Amino acid sequence: MKVQSQSGFQNMTIVLLAVALVVVLAGALVFQLTAGVGASEGPSAPQAFVPQPTSITALEDLEVPCWGCPDARKWSISFRTDLDLLAPLGAGSANAAEWFVMFRKPDGERFREAAAMMERRVDGPPRLKKILPPDDPLLLEAEPWCDQATMRFYPDVLPFEGVSTAFPNHLVSLTFARSWVARGLDADDLESGLADCRRAVRLGRLVRQEDVFVLADLIGLACIRAGAEGIYELAVRHGDVELALTASIVLGEVAPQRLLTSERATRVELKPFAFLDTHGTLLVRPPDSVITTAEQMARTDPDRRFRCESMRGLSVIRVFGAPEQQQRVSAFFDELAAHPDEMTALCASWGRDGRDIEANREGIKGWYDLD
Repeated sequence: MKVQSQSGFQNMTIVLLAVALVVVLAGALVFQLTAGVGASEGPSAPQAFVPQPTSITALEDLEVPCWGCPDARKWSISFRTDLDLLAPLGAGSANAAEWFVMFRKPDGERFREAAAMMERRVDGPPRLKKILPPDDPLLLEAEPWCDQATMRFYPDVLPFEGVSTAFPNHLVSLTFARSWVARGLDADDLESGLADCRRAVRLGRLVRQEDVFVLADLIGLACIRAGAEGIYELAVRHGDVELALTASIVLGEVAPQRLLTSERATRVELKPFAFLDTHGTLLVRPPDSVITTAEQMARTDPDRRFRCESMRGLSVIRVFGAPEQQQRVSAFFDELAAHPDEMTALCASWGRDGRDIEANREGIKGWYDLD
């Protein structure tokens, strides 16, 4: 009897342990589903070759661009210094947007993982703000995607729908870049540190590559700035004067690009000319000179994002402008719909045919602080 009781006790112990194991596994699954770590599997990035930075044959070849000179108003707002000197793009064949789009708010396949990732951030160096731990799983998963040669969202992975166009989660990209820089600055050896900072620069270059929206361009610029600052600090720390000089010239181009972006966008700003009539109807009545400026920008600006930005304003005039202005803008869109650049033509076609301007009347009032 004593042996039988002991056997029964052992059997009961085994059962309880099995139940406990099931509970633990179930809890782990729930954690994964709620926290997002490992809850989804995205596409795998193909392995890619990343070239070494271009060598400087002579320091005299480095020039400080004169962003304050009159000719700069005609320049593309992009780096005049060859960023291959710091961080060449990788040669991967995949479209990096296929992975980054999965974290889009609110309906990306892995948005819950992105939200959980943000909760895992910790305080980094003051200029980097919130960063991820160096071994964060999403940070590691993102690395090979920054070795690709292309990042294109529209219309490959997201449709272009005028003011209703969905955006990727830019905060994810910026968090990755800052986290890599922080990890690079703490690396035990120079090469590992530089590799992380260069990865941040490559990500910024990828984000700026498509050149459709001003916001995305500024996010990419911020990534490049963070990476270049990290490269500069590491170069100074290790006495590499040539690399420090190159990084400092790149950093010197960041502020002018931000300022000129603001200046160029302000040229076609419609907020001063938007108002509500006595019935609460939105009206937009800019002077003809503003429309002329917007048309000229849409036709000739060297950067696609400003061509599309100006057309966004023109599309508002097409619906809420004076009747003669509506006719003028409609005819202009007919002309530009034949533009040789695919995205510029798409922006023009939407501006001419899109109905979401009227449908988003309340949202547009919010643009101009009239809601």
